[in-house]
Amino acid sequence: MKFVLSAIFLLAASVVGLSQTTKYKDTSEVPRITLEDAKKAFDDGSAIFIDSRPAEAYKDGHVKGATNLPYGSTEDFDKLPKGKTIIVYCS
Repeated sequence: MKFVLSAIFLLAASVVGLSQTTKYKDTSEVPRITLEDAKKAFDDGSAIFIDSRPAEAYKDGHVKGATNLPYGSTEDFDKLPKGKTIIVYCS
C-alpha cells in the first residue's frame, strides 16, 4: 500500500488552496507536493485528499479518508471545507 500511495503522489499530486482562484496555463504551473508533506498536512488536519478518478475506480480502492470528486465535476465544490489545503490525486 505504501508503494501505491507513493506512486499516486509522486505521479499526480497537486496542491490547491480553496481560497485560491488562480488559473494556470497548463499543469506544469500547478504546485506539487511530496508524499511526506502531503501525509503530514493530512495527518495534522490542515489538508484534505480529493480522489479525482471516476466513482467506480474510487470504490475499488482509495486513500483512507479521501473524498471522491471526479475530474470535471464541479457540483460538490461548495461542500469542501474552507481554509484547508486540497490535495488532489488521480492515479
